[in-house]
Amino acid sequence: MTRLDRLALLVIALSSLTLGGLIFAGNQIPLTVRCQNCGQVGPLGGVIFEFSRPVEPAAVEALWQTNPSLQGRWEWPDDRHARWLANQPLTLKQKTTFLFKPGKIGKNGEQLRGSNQWEVSVRQPLVLFYQDQNTGQEVYGIGLEKDAQVQQITHTGGKVYDFAPSTDGETIVFSVINEKNGIDLWTVQRDGSNSGKLLDCGADRCSTPAWSPVSAEIAYTRESAGLDPNGPKGAPRVWILDMSSSQTAALFKDPQKIGYGPAWSPDGQRLAIWNGTAGGIQVVDRKSGDTILLNSESGDTGCWARDGKTLFYSNMVAGDAGTHTVVLKADVGAGTVGTVLGGNAQDSNFSLDSPVCSPTEDWVAVTIQKNLQSPARELFLLNPDGQFGISILDDQAKLPGFYSWTPGGDRLVFQVDALGGKETDTQIWVWDRYVNHKWMLVSGGRLPRWLP
Repeated sequence: MTRLDRLALLVIALSSLTLGGLIFAGNQIPLTVRCQNCGQVGPLGGVIFEFSRPVEPAAVEALWQTNPSLQGRWEWPDDRHARWLANQPLTLKQKTTFLFKPGKIGKNGEQLRGSNQWEVSVRQPLVLFYQDQNTGQEVYGIGLEKDAQVQQITHTGGKVYDFAPSTDGETIVFSVINEKNGIDLWTVQRDGSNSGKLLDCGADRCSTPAWSPVSAEIAYTRESAGLDPNGPKGAPRVWILDMSSSQTAALFKDPQKIGYGPAWSPDGQRLAIWNGTAGGIQVVDRKSGDTILLNSESGDTGCWARDGKTLFYSNMVAGDAGTHTVVLKADVGAGTVGTVLGGNAQDSNFSLDSPVCSPTEDWVAVTIQKNLQSPARELFLLNPDGQFGISILDDQAKLPGFYSWTPGGDRLVFQVDALGGKETDTQIWVWDRYVNHKWMLVSGGRLPRWLP
């Protein structure tokens, strides 16, 4: 062996020792994890973890535990950050322990050591609503506590067009009228901080945003500006914005397929879209791309039942007492339309309208017009076979509407208008499902929505 050969072997040996030492030292460096928002969380969790070094997602998930045991899913924007969400809503004020057992999770074999656990509880939701200003409308919020104060969430100079809370309750997406007579999408945190533009739509109008319940996607309606930005907009089409990549594209490749106001099924597998040109609600399967059409003249997309396959929606029919509305039940998996809520549609002398499905039970909130000659309506909770229910508000001087459920299905928020009153006379009420109690939350607000 020559001197050069011995030198080469020595270099290789030293390099191996150095590499081994680095690997060994790397394994000895503690890998830590920090929960960014543990404490009080929304009913779906939405807790975010940050790791000090790159990790293997499968290894992390294998060491994850909750007490009591909960089923959930993980989202990984990169190899150092993760978010966990529960599959089913946690109950209000429920205390839960989140923890990682010690183990090897690092990309280079680093160990997570020690006790890594957090005690969390489900926070009280907020109610979001519009309140008019001299120049337009803004989004405001209020808690359910007796001494809760109204808080302004958005500050756009009255240019808010519409809004939608995220499923985890941490963020609100809202649309803002811009200087080009278009509408952009913005986001803001639940406390009104970190407001910023999410999607610059230029002279196009981007509105009716809807968060996917299972992925980092927002479905929205987009109307193109056309050749004249100040002229009439193009036909509405549904687009999808991928929050993880900031990429956006039309839901359908075919530009002739139009639609408005997308609504996700609870499992995120389907979208219901209003298509007035086709004459009803178009249901789109996100995996296969298959669509079915549910004939309707209601102008809205109805509500998804908790199974993600059943859609309740209203339609107008002609009866002995005149034209009235009924609520239909569609099995979109089988492509069939079945039960009519409220009995035989042709013999009914009253109208059922605007179904809103409970996210946790087989109940549907509807408004019932008992006398077709009077605009008065009753807010009613109805079981799917239409045989019995619970009256929520039955006051001939009040018109209930714009109602929605908390993710836990324990409360319903709704708007109340005085029959024959002014627009400024609107009130927002809350109904507690389990104690059958309702109360006025705030006056002067419009179109309430829950912020979990």
